[in-house]
Amino acid sequence: MWSWDTQSNSHAQRKFIELIFDRTGKYPNWDPPSEIPVGSYGRIDKATGNLIPQGSIYSDDFKHYLVDAGVNFESGEHLPEDCPEESELTTWSKNVKRIESNVESQASVPEIATAAIKGTWQVKKGTTGALARIQLLQSMHLVTKAFYCPAFSMYLSDTSGGSFSIALLGSAPIVAPVGTANAVATMRWWSDAQSGLTRNGCMTEHCFTPLYELLHVRHPRNRRSSPSPVRTGEMLWIAPPVPWAPLREDGTEVPIYINDNTDSSDDDSESE
Repeated sequence: MWSWDTQSNSHAQRKFIELIFDRTGKYPNWDPPSEIPVGSYGRIDKATGNLIPQGSIYSDDFKHYLVDAGVNFESGEHLPEDCPEESELTTWSKNVKRIESNVESQASVPEIATAAIKGTWQVKKGTTGALARIQLLQSMHLVTKAFYCPAFSMYLSDTSGGSFSIALLGSAPIVAPVGTANAVATMRWWSDAQSGLTRNGCMTEHCFTPLYELLHVRHPRNRRSSPSPVRTGEMLWIAPPVPWAPLREDGTEVPIYINDNTDSSDDDSESE
């Protein structure tokens, strides 16, 4: 039976990134425990889809670039801001739909009945379901927003279709020993997925970065008949597409054929 583990030429990580980016315009982090701070800049590795950071606009080494670009470094106007907190963020690809679930019927897992986050999704069979003025940044991608959370769950189905359920379960607080920190509640993920790839994690702190927003400088068009409009501020930035051609549903690359025959029909004509 086909699976992501048995298909040596499948790119599960890139396929997951491609599906979520197509849906949200944001890049998923295949390794959420690895932080991707706002202000990082770098390039996307074409082989893996990972962002390879090469610096940060908030580092001391970057200060002179901000000054040269006219940014008032002392005012703090360039510093990141905290966004309103969301209790839950869920996104899925176009071939997946959320359906009415019967998750509570799992008698062997009584915590599901009170789970704050739970649901059932169905995957369509045959598909997979998962500072512009600064010269240095002209060829870089910039992290402009990062999503931090204490718990994440990622699922990439195979092409067999079917449905799966998932729930974030909580338990009663663990009594802390005398003289230590306060008692804390524990969490764990439950899923009945029998195939595909699943990655998840739970902690008490917002230490995971499962999703981030990546932008790069919008370069002007070269067509004379349609000149580029004048853009300022945030209009100078655009989300970069994934740096690879669309993958098949099984994560394999679509072959690209190059015609090496450069002969022209005119070459075969005979002069009289």
